[in-house]
Amino acid sequence: MRVLVVFIKELVESFIRNFRLLFSRAKSNHINTVLKETGIVKIDGFYTKQECKKLRDRIDDYIERENTNLWVDDSGADHRVYFINEIDDEFNKFYEHPQIREGLLNYTGCSKPSGMLLAARIDAKEGNLGSGGGWHRDSPIRHQFKAVCYLSDVDTNHGPFQYIKGSHRKMDVFMTYLLGVFKTGQYRFTKDEIDTYLNKRSKEITEFTAKEGAVAFSDTKGIHRGKPISKGSRYVLFCYFWDGAIPKHFEKLRQR
Repeated sequence: MRVLVVFIKELVESFIRNFRLLFSRAKSNHINTVLKETGIVKIDGFYTKQECKKLRDRIDDYIERENTNLWVDDSGADHRVYFINEIDDEFNKFYEHPQIREGLLNYTGCSKPSGMLLAARIDAKEGNLGSGGGWHRDSPIRHQFKAVCYLSDVDTNHGPFQYIKGSHRKMDVFMTYLLGVFKTGQYRFTKDEIDTYLNKRSKEITEFTAKEGAVAFSDTKGIHRGKPISKGSRYVLFCYFWDGAIPKHFEKLRQR
């Protein structure tokens, strides 16, 4: 019965999204094709080294300010400044960048989203869970477009964005329910559950390692996490978009 309810919700989501795409200015291109197929696509050289350095310094400055509405995880590793686009024009340029908005439109059909930009620095500290606090989906039903920009070089030790390609696709989601790998509507997962999923669905984890200035477009309905960081610091920007109102639980994180 629960699987049937989820199936109906998925159909409604598909209808709404395809309806928007049909009547929008959305266009098909290589980036959008790869994103639909795998759930993630990388674009190198979005920012120069100089631009990355400038934005890293600004993030450090906001983290140190007493009046910043700063979110920090329990390990003291992950430092986040939500809604930074509303208080700093330099970050707002990224949030409103035409290439990002084009990617959003082509994938979701949404031309006037609600949203925000998150600027973050995560430091290597013992016991950190990585950015995002472990394996998860942003939504178990809705396909969601997110742009992720590295402002520092990120290799396997610097907490790279990890993604399981194809896990955003509706058929894959249904198969996990039918195989009993995940519960219907589940959006957070243990390591054992992920290991079982990888084995039963013949999947593997992709690490988004890249030089500073690279951007990834991702459907965060797919299963992902920030790998626990073991060396140095990782600076990153996350664009969040919704086709409706911003979820209420984010309001307490808005800059004042």
